[in-house]
Amino acid sequence: METLMRFRLSQAWRRLGAVRCPAGTVIDTSTDDYWSRRARGLPPPITSVPLDEEAWQAQLQAYPDHRHLLGGGWQ
Repeated sequence: METLMRFRLSQAWRRLGAVRCPAGTVIDTSTDDYWSRRARGLPPPITSVPLDEEAWQAQLQAYPDHRHLLGGGWQ
């Protein structure tokens, strides 16, 4: 089962295709908007801001040696 999460991009995200997803975009994998659909199954970028516990945990899992660079954690 896929993890549902929310995060905000702090810079453009090229990994989502030829057109970059703009900075400031909120990705919510539970919705069906264009960018959120394309982000499903991918870890959040290291520079993104987690907006829920699931996004924070996904960042920790994807970047275990770079915790000091992550967006401050989920409060």
